[in-house]
Amino acid sequence: MTAIKDFIRSRPFKTALACLGVAVVALLVFQAGVYVGYRKASFAYQFGNDYYRLFDRHAPSQGGFPLRDEFRASHGAVGKVVSVSLPDIVVAGPDSVEKTVLVSKDTLIRKLDAALKPEDIRPGDFLTALGEPDKDSRIQARLIRILPAPPDGQGGTSASTTPSGR
Repeated sequence: MTAIKDFIRSRPFKTALACLGVAVVALLVFQAGVYVGYRKASFAYQFGNDYYRLFDRHAPSQGGFPLRDEFRASHGAVGKVVSVSLPDIVVAGPDSVEKTVLVSKDTLIRKLDAALKPEDIRPGDFLTALGEPDKDSRIQARLIRILPAPPDGQGGTSASTTPSGR
């Protein structure tokens, strides 16, 4: 019994135990990195499959990359509400591309200074929604602001409402 106690108290045993502990921690950190990388790659893959169908009317240009000024905003939507089927709202933007906005209980909805409920949003309203894309290429809204109708009467499709002036 004393031989075991002496062995446990020995410097080589403590060093081996410390090395084993460091190896376990390193493997756990590596596994966490693999998990995060897998999630990011899975999102990018799914988003890439849906990108051109949802955010662009044109096929990718030669080489597979959009040309300058053809990147689409994936973290928000601005335009006329086409349909409301809570928790989803479909918004047609200035380029006539429809985006689905997902409303949650944490989404802030404002019109001027007033706070609104999701049920107050109606088809035909104009809004801007900010959030982040999810794995289904919907925008998970964090903030929705109801806007007055644009003065051009065409649902915000004038050249002045597009970022590149087209």
